[in-house]
Amino acid sequence: MQEWIHAHKELLVYASMPVTSAFVGWLTNWIAIKMTFYPLTFWGIPPFLGWQGIIPRKAHKMASKSVELMTTKLIKVEEIFDKVKPHEMALELAEPMKKVTHELVDEVGRSANQTVWDLTPGAVREQIAKQVNKETGPLLEGSIKEIKRNILAVFDLKSLVIKNLTGKNVVLLNEMFMRCGKKEFTFIALSGIYFGFPFGIIQMAQWYFYQAPWTVPIVGVIVGYYTNWLALKMIFRPLREQKILGLVKYQGLFLKRQKEVSKEYADIVANKILSPHQVLENFIYGRAAEAFFSVIQSNVIRALAKIEGLAQPIMSFAVGSEKYEFLKSLIVRRINEAVPKYAMKVEGYLGNAMDLENTLYERLSNLPPEDFEELLRTAFQEDEWILILVGSALGFAVGLIQMLFIL
Repeated sequence: MQEWIHAHKELLVYASMPVTSAFVGWLTNWIAIKMTFYPLTFWGIPPFLGWQGIIPRKAHKMASKSVELMTTKLIKVEEIFDKVKPHEMALELAEPMKKVTHELVDEVGRSANQTVWDLTPGAVREQIAKQVNKETGPLLEGSIKEIKRNILAVFDLKSLVIKNLTGKNVVLLNEMFMRCGKKEFTFIALSGIYFGFPFGIIQMAQWYFYQAPWTVPIVGVIVGYYTNWLALKMIFRPLREQKILGLVKYQGLFLKRQKEVSKEYADIVANKILSPHQVLENFIYGRAAEAFFSVIQSNVIRALAKIEGLAQPIMSFAVGSEKYEFLKSLIVRRINEAVPKYAMKVEGYLGNAMDLENTLYERLSNLPPEDFEELLRTAFQEDEWILILVGSALGFAVGLIQMLFIL
């Protein structure tokens, strides 16, 4: 075997060049993709000796750009919530609120005057709860109207999106880019073979006329650099469809898939980032919570205060006393605990009303190419040079190995 290798060494050197170039092209591009997404946290000795995936490292900035794209090109918060009808939303909330008010009447009664409440007949307690429910229904609708009127003040879209795409949720940001650019990332890896092999043919011709081993790692640098550079260019350029020699139609791979990518993006945003559950949770636990609960609690207290009979002395005792703040926080806590248990029904209505997925798909698929490319371009643009430089370094390393084989 060794004799055969020695006898055909020159032939093996020539044959190895296009194969090695193709391998270098594929390897450098594949590693560049992995370095874009991983690791999720910094690996190495901070701050400079190590690496963190480009997307996880700049998650906050990329999430902010996603919000900017959403709010300037695709959707407006007022527009989304304008589709939510207060009366219909109140009807959906009616059932969970019945459960809340029953518990609240009992809790408020016990907190106001344990002795009096224990002596209150069950039928009277039930009547109090029914009266509260009767008056709470319209008040719920009023509170939803109030939130809609002040939606920009109480609903923080930016903080919601950033929270869902950063920190421990950065994996969702990775998923968004992976799903939207799945075919492009596959192309980047395979393009290393497509572009690397022809470079190897050129290297064969160069070797035929000038056999200097030091040129091998230099070619590795060139292959690593240009395979990465060409792949990134072919994804985003040209922006609009053109014809090569007037015959073959061609457009940047990502731009060509605008409809397909728009569907993926709309699905992720509508079902994972701005899902009805997330929106509802943000109303309850986020900045909207204070406004929402303040309206609910004032309405519930006012409704209870109007009740005749045994409830009146109980509330007279509670409201205006040191227990007022306690009762107010109690109402907030009980609503906070009870509503999520019944959220599925409300989420279903909210999802249908907002119709976010269809809205996003329609508008994103009709964006001009200059705006649409930003959806994926942000994953590469600022640190594109790092990926290309890494490709060059890896190409040089493989070239050194090949040079040792030749020597």
